[in-house]
Order: sequence, then structure tokens, then C-alpha cells
Amino acid sequence: MSDPEILEAIRNGRDHAAFVALYTHLPKVAHLVRQNSGSKDDAKDLFQDALVIFHRKVRNGDLTLTSSISTFLFAICRNLWREELRRRNRTLTNWKLEDEADEPADLTALLAREGEYSVAEKALKSLGEKCLDVLKRFYVLHEPLQAIAKTLGFAGEGAAKTRKYKCLEAARRRYKELLSAGNTIQHA
Repeated sequence: MSDPEILEAIRNGRDHAAFVALYTHLPKVAHLVRQNSGSKDDAKDLFQDALVIFHRKVRNGDLTLTSSISTFLFAICRNLWREELRRRNRTLTNWKLEDEADEPADLTALLAREGEYSVAEKALKSLGEKCLDVLKRFYVLHEPLQAIAKTLGFAGEGAAKTRKYKCLEAARRRYKELLSAGNTIQHA
């Protein structure tokens, strides 16, 4: 079920269908919670609280999405879990977050930043498999350029470095295009 279909289902009282679709996002939240001093049950409770907030906002017409529903729910869960950890006198440990001073004070600002992440993800996905593979190997897996060249069949380290640079520039260019086109989800 797509994001607009989920919103429409909730607005029309077909909550069960919407919640079935929304629960596909639970594993991402469960991972965050388990990596930060929480249990599977904590994750379920947290996710249900986020769903209540989401549902209420949709029903009241108070929701303007600037990102995907997944991003919105995750942002709510992350903030709720941070508050829960404060109540427990703990902090997030295994999941890097910005310093508290850099965090937006309100949910709208946070969601705007999450929307930028969504645009960046779209830009990366538009690159093609070869570019994604090069960037993932270099930036995520921290493989040396020489190993990337050998694995992906480039002439050498220099060719891998050139490809990485061109892919990164293409991603930046696409990101700027998407931002300037206002390519974010807007729902009333």
C-alpha cells in the first residue's frame, strides 16, 4: 500500500488495512530500540505510540508530510525513545545522533531535515547499480580503491577513484535537482 493510499484509508475509516501496511516499518524501529538499551517489547510499545500520534494527526487533518510515512514514523519513534531513555537516565549509545544542541526544537523542523534525507536517498537510487556499488563499497564498507577496482573490473585504482568521483558528483547534482524541483511529498 502506497503512502497516499495509507493516508486515504485512515481518512476513510479503513484503519485495519492502513495499520497492516504501517507495521512493515516496525523492524527499523525495533533495531533502533534494541541497539539502544531496549527490548523487543519496548520497540512494539514505542511503535504503537507513534502510530497513535500518526493516526490522530491524519484524522484531525493536522498532518502535512514532507517525507515518506516511514521517515515520519521513524522520526517520532526516535524522539520518543530518546525521551524514554532520559526518563531511565540512559542515553542513545549505538546509534549516532546529532548533538542535542543541533537537534531541531520542534517536530516540523526535524521532519524537514528527514525529508532532505529522503531526497538524498532518491538521488542515490537514481544513479544506477554500478555507481551505487562503488559508493557503497567506498563509503559504507570502507573498501580501499584498489580492492574496488579489482572486484568491479576497473583498470586500476585510478579508474576506481575517477568512477567514485563521477558517481559522487552525479549524486550531488541529482540531489540539487530534486531539491530545486521541490520533489518532496506534500499531503494536507
